[in-house]
Amino acid sequence: MLPRNSGVFGNFSELGIRVGISTGDYDLRDEGLGVNDIIVATSEKTDSLLRNETAWMQEISVVVADEVHLIDSPDRGPTLEVTLAKLRKMNPSCQILALSATVGNADELAAWLKAELVVSEWRPTELLEGVFFNGTFYCKDREKPIEQSTKDEAVNLALDTLKKDGQCLVFESSRKNCMAFAKKAASTVKKTLSAEDRNVLAGIADEILENSETDTSTNLAACIRSGTSFHHAGLTTPLRELVEDGFRAGKIKLISSTPTLAAGLNLPARRVIIRNYRRYSSEDGMQPIPVLEYKQMAGRAGRPRLDPYGEAVLVAKSYKEFVFLFENYIEANAEDIWSKLGTENALRTHVLSTISNGFARTYDELMDFLEATFFAFQYSNFGLSTVVNECLNFLRQEGMIEKNDALIPTSFGKLVSRLYIDPLSAARIAKGLKEAKGLSELTLLHLVCSTPDMRLLYMRSHDYQDINDYVMAHESEFVKVPSPFDTTEYEWFLGEVKTSLLLLDWVHEKSETRFA
Repeated sequence: MLPRNSGVFGNFSELGIRVGISTGDYDLRDEGLGVNDIIVATSEKTDSLLRNETAWMQEISVVVADEVHLIDSPDRGPTLEVTLAKLRKMNPSCQILALSATVGNADELAAWLKAELVVSEWRPTELLEGVFFNGTFYCKDREKPIEQSTKDEAVNLALDTLKKDGQCLVFESSRKNCMAFAKKAASTVKKTLSAEDRNVLAGIADEILENSETDTSTNLAACIRSGTSFHHAGLTTPLRELVEDGFRAGKIKLISSTPTLAAGLNLPARRVIIRNYRRYSSEDGMQPIPVLEYKQMAGRAGRPRLDPYGEAVLVAKSYKEFVFLFENYIEANAEDIWSKLGTENALRTHVLSTISNGFARTYDELMDFLEATFFAFQYSNFGLSTVVNECLNFLRQEGMIEKNDALIPTSFGKLVSRLYIDPLSAARIAKGLKEAKGLSELTLLHLVCSTPDMRLLYMRSHDYQDINDYVMAHESEFVKVPSPFDTTEYEWFLGEVKTSLLLLDWVHEKSETRFA
């Protein structure tokens, strides 16, 4: 299993080895892939293949879990953890190879997998980590003055790299910031380009415009003509591939990116600049990133066979911050990873899938399976049975498993598991369909947007009046409109409606430029 954006390299066909990639819909079995010797998939796709009882899964002899530290992710971790547990149970003799550069408690993870821990300090290029402060890049054992030719320190760091035939990755805290920095650096980077570079970059920019007609693609093309680019999850796959290919070819000199680029994508550069080490949290505001995340970004520094070394640079604004960054990032080790499986919403979907595809037919079998997870390994005294019982009561109440002591999935429960949606989402949709006065496009789209599987658009200050007026005019098309006096619930509802209206415009093929 490989994370999103991972590359698979090498021409295996010359060796007589067949390689397949399993992507796409989560309700497909992909039985035809069983003829391959190597199959590449995300943990989510692997989990869906298990849920759909794909026959060739029982023949797997080696499982490679790349970026296994993602077990610590609240979003993706539970799926990766349960998928590994299922594969181990299904194929007890299979070999597990778990890979990561940023796990503080690798020994604990190895003990859970009953695996031998192999630790290596080897890198294809030397990594120099340090902090830029007051015109100088400070590493642990050396100092390097940087010419201050502009007012922006990160631009100066980038220019210093380009003058020595290197390339730069600049990590920003948001999509907006990474786009802004690519634009800011464009005018100075353009001056370093050769005539050949400019011709090739113009061709890439033209391809960008041929693939998309949004304001984002127009801005991206303009940056690329100057040798810079931005990269974030909001770009379409064709646009991201054009950017990545241009960077690998050495023509795009600088990419300004959100941290998603650090998670598994093989796109190294001579110098990595972490321009802002804080990230926004809805609960706590701007907070320092974990060491694990910093190490992932720093690990992108150094192009094998092209760079004599790689440099990872944090930028400090004051001496106090300089000391903080050295102590808490440069000289710090990655944090321990912890299972995120123990919450009811994480367990709910995996308990249903475990029952639906026959990994557990009784309560004791279910508990035996869950006791084999990393969560149970770490939290032996947590009281897992209490949360599991709450999940089972919910699944029985919503008609997804039979209402008796045996753990038997209903046809509805099997469908929910195969469709790879949260059982709570399915329950809300089923209930909404029964209670709806009528079923318009808006009714159905809002039901989908009211589920925990849906990420909602943010409500901006100017949205409230327009969306509220729309709700009043179309009240009969919603299953339930909460009271405006319950401000928290009503604001969440308005976010659902806003997202529904965007989907409605998309269904009716409204121009994308309206939303760019």
